[in-house]
Amino acid sequence: MVITTSLTKKKVADHFYYNSWKYILLIVLSIMGWNIIYTQTAYRVPADKRIDVYVKTGTTTAEVIDAFLEPIWKDTVPDMEIVSSTILLASNDYSSSMQLTTWIMAGEGDIYILPSSDYKTYASSGVFLDLQPYIDDGSIQVSDLNLDAAKIQVGIGMDDNGNTVYDEELRPFGIPMDNLYGYMEGMSLDNRGMVMAITVANGNTDNVVPFLNALIEAGRGDKPAWLLETEIESE
Repeated sequence: MVITTSLTKKKVADHFYYNSWKYILLIVLSIMGWNIIYTQTAYRVPADKRIDVYVKTGTTTAEVIDAFLEPIWKDTVPDMEIVSSTILLASNDYSSSMQLTTWIMAGEGDIYILPSSDYKTYASSGVFLDLQPYIDDGSIQVSDLNLDAAKIQVGIGMDDNGNTVYDEELRPFGIPMDNLYGYMEGMSLDNRGMVMAITVANGNTDNVVPFLNALIEAGRGDKPAWLLETEIESE
């Protein structure tokens, strides 16, 4: 004998009332599973096919910088699949410093654009690439720029007391940006007192160096009118 029961609205409502958590759990687990699968299988651009520019500023956005960078990288290093920027808001608080340190220590970013004080802190720790060899061979052309603000002494060993011994020669580990006025208009970047440098851990030097050179060229330009007016008012 087969016993059947009719399906009523009340029974359906009771079923979902007492079992709704099961459906919610099933949906959550499905979403989590899909995210895990996507994360594991999604295509990631390899390090030698991308250039990441990290900028500490409060005067512009990543979208504006990316729009400025796009024609430069497509003309200079067209084999790159992506060149993009990441913004760290300029501030002197603890969280900003920790975020910058985390990025650098994790080996993130190929080019950093930083206030001079931050640049000197990390350059003295060996984070950035010595640009002198590339300047000497013409890969980076900066004959018209004063590099003194980006030159630091390099540690060459330890003395008998365990203190670091520095080379007497100052070497450029970055490019001062004060006179590269093209960024002020093109990127809406107030780059006064800032330095751009290549990280030692970039993993893509063959492309990052020519891109940096092209970026320097793109930054050349006349001093904007607003800056001239500011200087006149301050006199």
